[in-house]
Amino acid sequence: MVLVDRSVRRAIIVDITIPHDDNLMKAGKEKLSKYLDLAHEITTMWNVESTVVIPIVVTVKGLLAKSFDQHLKKLSLGCWIKGRIQKAVVLETARIVRRFLTLEL
Repeated sequence: MVLVDRSVRRAIIVDITIPHDDNLMKAGKEKLSKYLDLAHEITTMWNVESTVVIPIVVTVKGLLAKSFDQHLKKLSLGCWIKGRIQKAVVLETARIVRRFLTLEL
């Protein structure tokens, strides 16, 4: 998702990923490096002063990276949304598991 704030001439690339618990830190770093070239290209193409990449990483069990709160602040979102994001991810994981288990019976 790309957000553009024309008042301050800044673009924000938001990438949401839901990896397995073992890949929490790896996924965040991977997303930052993956979008670096795109960020430079957006800065020149759209004539903005800067482009920021914000990875939103929540594991399938609802674990969050330490940098999650900082990323929410960059998006001007309060910490109240953190619990809702975790709840949505855990409920979707449970739904997928339930669907899989009904196929096995």
